[in-house]
Amino acid sequence: MGVATLLAALALGPQESAAQQWYATPEVGWSDLRGITVGGRVGAEVIGGLDLIAQGLVFFPDESGVADPGVAVSRSAWQLSTNAIYVFDRARALSPYVGAGLRYGAADLTVVADGLRASRGQSGFGTNLLGGVRFPRLPAAPFVEVRFGDETWVLTGGVLLGFRRR
Repeated sequence: MGVATLLAALALGPQESAAQQWYATPEVGWSDLRGITVGGRVGAEVIGGLDLIAQGLVFFPDESGVADPGVAVSRSAWQLSTNAIYVFDRARALSPYVGAGLRYGAADLTVVADGLRASRGQSGFGTNLLGGVRFPRLPAAPFVEVRFGDETWVLTGGVLLGFRRR
């Protein structure tokens, strides 16, 4: 029985690896601290329900009402992350997933008042815990995801494009 299983695994091995698919995803969202965000990700279905994802997000914080009139405020933030997710059932119309990962991000704040300028920047590594749902049977396979880390959250959504199998 062991030899038959080994032969079956060898026969099915190349077909399984050929089924591994890459996908690209533009996404938009909202962060509780940093406002509107846009970005994208590239992912790969590795094995079973496991996907590996590389992602980049740029945040566009709302600057209105942050300071008194006559005071100029400029804020920026971005992050890059790598995540591993587990998709529970790719064949369902509603396909939930959970995951974790690492991220590197940077945020800058500049305030100019009465000709005086003050700047503050912060960057560093953090962790992501995330969960979401895909809708693989709809056109372009949309998804919605929420990511938590360092006392903040980011809600994003997008569509899977490119190299994804149906």
